Amino acid sequence: MINFIIQNNKDILMTDAKDARIALLEAILFTTHEPLKIEQIAKIMKIKNTESIRELLGEVKKKYSSSEHGVTLSETGGYRLSVKHEFVDKVSNLTPHSDMSRGVLRVLSLIAFHEPVTQSEIVKIVGNRTYEYVKELKEHGLVKGERKGRTSMLSVTPHFEEYFNVNKEELKKEMARKKETNG
Repeated sequence: MINFIIQNNKDILMTDAKDARIALLEAILFTTHEPLKIEQIAKIMKIKNTESIRELLGEVKKKYSSSEHGVTLSETGGYRLSVKHEFVDKVSNLTPHSDMSRGVLRVLSLIAFHEPVTQSEIVKIVGNRTYEYVKELKEHGLVKGERKGRTSMLSVTPHFEEYFNVNKEELKKEMARKKETNG
């Protein structure tokens, strides 16, 4: 069977239905801002069998795992296409949160490494601007705070892991290793 997909008023020939489903899946994973669960993908693609979605995801993962691609299939919190780690530094200025100041990023890194950590501990390191930095991080949905007496206990949210495409435990290990290496 041969299918046609219309894109920008041009017909693209798909050799079979599977190619068309993979192309649609790639488009979905590329455009989503939040990672999608298999059930969400199945609903969007109008495919009832989630096993078919798993097979398609396997094809996409295999395709983008090669070094010729700058993106990869992220499975953190669901599925989406994201930039490979080796290219993040080169394209990070294009992301929506690239407007975060060095101070905000510093506070975020302290929270991510030491979580759960009290806001008062961060204030001792960074100073009083910590309060506005934490407020900004909460607005971005990257940090959450829970009142503990006169201070807040801070930790990163699942959105932090999704946005930066990292597992926070792996990130902590990597940061500790670098700290050890740099003395």
